[in-house]
Amino acid sequence: MKARPLPRTGCVTVALLLVLLHVSFAPAEILDTLLAQVDSRTISASDVALARALGVFGFAPSSAPIVRADIDRYVDVLLILSEASKIGVEAEPAAIDAAWTGIAVRVGGEAALTQWLEDKAIDRDWARRLIEEDVVRSKFLDARFAAFIFPDEEAVNRELGPGSHDESARERVRERLVRQAAVEAQDKWLADARRRASIKVLLPGAGSLAPPFIGP
Repeated sequence: MKARPLPRTGCVTVALLLVLLHVSFAPAEILDTLLAQVDSRTISASDVALARALGVFGFAPSSAPIVRADIDRYVDVLLILSEASKIGVEAEPAAIDAAWTGIAVRVGGEAALTQWLEDKAIDRDWARRLIEEDVVRSKFLDARFAAFIFPDEEAVNRELGPGSHDESARERVRERLVRQAAVEAQDKWLADARRRASIKVLLPGAGSLAPPFIGP
């Protein structure tokens, strides 16, 4: 016996079900919002959300709304990356791999990170690019500022206080003083860089925006 063809209404119903099933299993598209422009580069809500999820650029994982302070932080990152490219600061592949592995460990392993990227329809290359840029950002502080700071021994002695101290203790103090001075120098440089750059922030000063996604 031949199977009877489905009525026309039945065909339409089956087709609709197939479409709905496809939609339900397909990764949801990220609804993005432009937050700022720094010279020729832009900052979107997804940029901030991904930086939070990965814990790069000084961001921490968070589901809180995106506010002006988050945008300002990202603006500073773009200014640093622009200057880093001018003076030839680059990230070594081994350093990028190590940073990627560290993030994967934090979120439960490589498989968990890969699954989260797929679930959020986030391109793996985009995530790796942010990690690479974070490595460059860290190297920039050393190459542009820390390399030219040499604390004198009197400053080291003041930090250590009275008593005898071995060389390892003195070296730790030197490193802390160098980093402190480098951060202060970078903050001053950033203040000047902001004045020179063309920066347009599109989020009102007291405004906020829900992140398009949160981290794993």
